[in-house]
Formats: sequence, structure tokens, C-alpha cells
Amino acid sequence: MFWSTLLGTFFTLACAVTNDFTVFYAFRALMGFTLTAYQAVGLSVIKDMFFYHEHARKIGIWVALFVMSPYVAPLFGNFIIGGTGSWRGVFWMVFGTCVLDLILIVLFADESWYNRNLSPEQQPPRGPRLMRIIGIWQIQNHKAAGFFTVLSSFNRLLSTFLKPVIIPSMLYYMMSFMWSVGINITSSLLFETPIAEGGYGFGPNALGYLYFTPIVAVALGETFGHFFNDFLAARYVRKHNGHFKPEARLWTNYISACVMIPGLILVGQALQKHFNYGVIVIGWGLYVFGVMTASVAITAYALDSYPGASGEVAGLLNFARTVGGFTVGYFQQPWGLKSGFGVSFGVQAAIVAAAMVVLICIQQWGPLLRHKGGRVAAATYA
Repeated sequence: MFWSTLLGTFFTLACAVTNDFTVFYAFRALMGFTLTAYQAVGLSVIKDMFFYHEHARKIGIWVALFVMSPYVAPLFGNFIIGGTGSWRGVFWMVFGTCVLDLILIVLFADESWYNRNLSPEQQPPRGPRLMRIIGIWQIQNHKAAGFFTVLSSFNRLLSTFLKPVIIPSMLYYMMSFMWSVGINITSSLLFETPIAEGGYGFGPNALGYLYFTPIVAVALGETFGHFFNDFLAARYVRKHNGHFKPEARLWTNYISACVMIPGLILVGQALQKHFNYGVIVIGWGLYVFGVMTASVAITAYALDSYPGASGEVAGLLNFARTVGGFTVGYFQQPWGLKSGFGVSFGVQAAIVAAAMVVLICIQQWGPLLRHKGGRVAAATYA
């Protein structure tokens, strides 16, 4: 957490001050490499710190933050560009946010890993908290605290990836989530196209206000899922004599599909037929609401399936989400201009519907596949 944020802070500073596009492009890639690293660790922290019955709600808060963050930045960024006429202010804002993150990490963060295979008497002394933040304690107590070896970590990641339900879960998540990233990174092209060329002609400030739509949708999705996921789990346990299986989590995803599919269709039709921007607001909001609720459900399912591999599960699901999403930016605009946005977003909605076929297969045969696949490879400690 500390070192990735520190490096990301310096890379952000480089982006803010450079006048060379090649340098900017290189450091922008390094920003992504470092500042997104901890997304794969958040689920491990939840697993380390909270009881089983608390996981869904804590996952909801965690997911809400990383789903909302790509919308918060463009919201403020567009207002900054609208007020100053320069993009540099956006990166200075990001730099300030990174510095604030570092301050909060130093003041409040701590190592959440605790090897429960060791008795309290066998646990190494914790020492100063700052030493745990910067990693000195982990190096000094790598064997005593039971941290995994590097080879074991890669082996467990591969073992988790090859579990029969993980690849379908990644495929479902990618097919459902990727369009939210695509809309986000092409929004300036989709919505700021001049009216004379058939667009909406939004300026930076107008586009900034439009970004309240997905932020509100994420908040509503988290509020709904915060209670509904626990309701589903409690209902399943009550009806099955105290037994629970991870597939019970997936019922939320059907509700998600019911809003994601029409949401994408509405956005596409609005862009194609130049409906009032209010239709875009409704469609975009519906889709992001569904993305939020689906993200929590599929993540909770994967964690319940392999509770001992929380970091591996988070890394693989985030990989599917980001790789799928960022590829859309390369073809979203050309596709819409060539075939019409009604067609392109309609196909996207159809892909989300096809993802539900994958989900149905997971829910139907998930218990058998998990049994056949066995447990994740045992860890080798240092």
C-alpha cells in the first residue's frame, strides 16, 4: 500500500509538470501500474479483518469506492478544465489526492495479515506500526509470521485461476462490466461532439454535471445491496437448515441484468436518435446501478468459494474487469460512428444478456465444479 502509493505520487507529479508527450505517456502508464496495485489487496484486507457474515457488506463498500472513483475524477476534472482551460490542474488535483492518501496511510494504516495457523505464543512481536507500514517488519519476520514464498504466491494464483468456476466468473464479470469503462473513457467524445455534427455539444462543465449520474447510481446500488445481499444469505440459510452455499449470492445478478440491459439500450437509442440528455442520464444510471450490484455479488461468490485465496480471487476479477473495460475505449467511438450507436449499444446489451447464460451455468453446476476442482494449492511459507 505505502510503496505503490508513494511511487504513484511521484509518477503523477511527473505527468503534471512534463512538457513532453512521450514522457507523459510513459509516466501515465506507470501511474496505472502502481496506483491500481492495491485494488487486488482490498479483498484480502476484508477477509483478514471481518467475520464471514460481514463480508458482503464490507465488499459492497470496497466495490463502491473503486467503481465510483473513475467517475469522481472526471467530474472534478471537467470542472477544473472548464474553469481553467488547462488539463494540468487535473493532475495537480490527482497529485494532491495521492499525497492525502499517503498521509492517511501513515496515520492510520496497519498490516492486516495474521497467520491463524500459529498460536498467540508463536506470533512474532508486532513492533512499531511504522515498520509494518513500510515493510521492514514483514522482511524481518517473513518466516516467523508465515508469509508465503514468491514461488508459492505465483503457484496459488495459477491454481486459483484454473479452478473451474473462476474462469467463467471472470468471463461473466468482463462481459457485464466492460461497457462501463468504455462509456467512461470515451464520454468526452460521445457527449462533446458538436451539435452540427449530430452530437450534444456538451462543454466541460456540462459533462462534469453529467458525471453525477453514475456516482448517484453507485450510491443507490450500494444502499440496495447493503441490505439485499444479507437478506438473500439469511433466507437461504433459514430454508436449508443452517447450511449455505456460495451460489446463493448470485441471485442478485439477475436483478442487475434487468437494469443493465435496458440501460445500455437507452443510452444507445438516445445517442442514435438524439433524445433529450435526460434519457442518457436514466440509461447510464440504470446500467451503473446494475454494475455495482453485480460486482458485489460475483466478488462475494468467488470469495465464499475460495475463502483462503482472497487476494488471488480479487486480482483475477479485477484483471477481467480492467482488461475488458479498457479495450472498449479503442473501438467504442469508431464502432458507433460506423454502425450507429443504437446498434453498437444494442450489441453491448446483447453481450450482457449472453453473460447471463454463463451465470446460469455457474449457478447450476457451480457446486459440482467446485467439488471437482478441489482446493487452491497449499501455501508454502518462507
